[in-house]
Amino acid sequence: MIGRRVKEIRMQKKLSLSQLAERAEIAKSYLSNLERDICINPTIDVVEKLAKALKVHPAVLLSWEIKELGSGMDDSFSCIKSHISTLDSVQLKELRDSIDIVVWKREKVPLSDLGNLI
Repeated sequence: MIGRRVKEIRMQKKLSLSQLAERAEIAKSYLSNLERDICINPTIDVVEKLAKALKVHPAVLLSWEIKELGSGMDDSFSCIKSHISTLDSVQLKELRDSIDIVVWKREKVPLSDLGNLI
C-alpha cells in the first residue's frame, strides 16, 4: 500500500508528519489517514506532490520497480516471459503473427541483391 511506503520514506528522511504535509501542500489529517491505510486511493496529484516533497519518483511510492532496460537478449526474454502468461488466445495469435512478420523481414532478400539472382 502507498501509505506504508510514504511513512517508510518519511521516516528514513527524518521528516515529521507535519513537515511532509506542509512540503506536499496537503492536509496533515489526510496524510495521517493515508499512512494508516484509511485512505487507500490517493489521486495522481497527491502522489506527485508527495513524491516531489520526498524527492523520489512517484513510482517509488507506488512500489513499482524502476530499472533501466538493457539491450541484451536476457532482458528481452525476461520481458516476454513476464507478460506472455497474461495473454489470452487471441493475443497469443497476434504475438505469433508479429513474430512471423519479424522473421520474414529478417530473412527476405534485400531489393539491392535481386539483380545478382537473375
